[in-house]
Amino acid sequence: MSDNTMTEGVAKDIILEYAVEHFGEPITVHKIHKELFKHNSLEEIKFLFEKMSNKVDKVAEIEISEYNSVITANEITKKFLEQGGFTETEKKAIELKKRELHKDEVEFEKSIIDLRLKKWQVKTFWPIFIFAIIGSGFGVYNFINSLTPSKNTEKLELRIEKMESELKKLQTSISDKKNLDSLQSTKVLTDKKTIE
Repeated sequence: MSDNTMTEGVAKDIILEYAVEHFGEPITVHKIHKELFKHNSLEEIKFLFEKMSNKVDKVAEIEISEYNSVITANEITKKFLEQGGFTETEKKAIELKKRELHKDEVEFEKSIIDLRLKKWQVKTFWPIFIFAIIGSGFGVYNFINSLTPSKNTEKLELRIEKMESELKKLQTSISDKKNLDSLQSTKVLTDKKTIE
């Protein structure tokens, strides 16, 4: 389509409208060229016929041969044009592509973020892993250390035992002294009683 403002969908719809105006009459590529698209080549118009013939709904009867191509409007042609024709189909396809592009952009952004996160995880894995190993080592060391008595605790235990034995001796001596005193006091009392 040499006209820059005309899309492929619009050109196809123009051909279909011309076929509907001449309903039932076979229209050749040469007639379309002569009546509608003088500035386009016969090959370009034949290409449009081929693309319309690939439409699943058979919006028109199209016959393509090596020497000539013919289009004839059928019952579906007018309904198809009323629903927007190839122009509407083209708009929907463009909108769908835009959505897919947007989805692809979002996926691409997400993959970039995931890649950055993975790089960060790789960079920080070994330092954190080494830190965790060192921390576990210290924890095991402290646990084992707490199970074995140290020299200081052994010395403290000996001192405590020594002090306990001294305390027992002191208690025994105090108790003995009390017994002695009580014996003496009772003797003094008994002596007093006998004297009187």
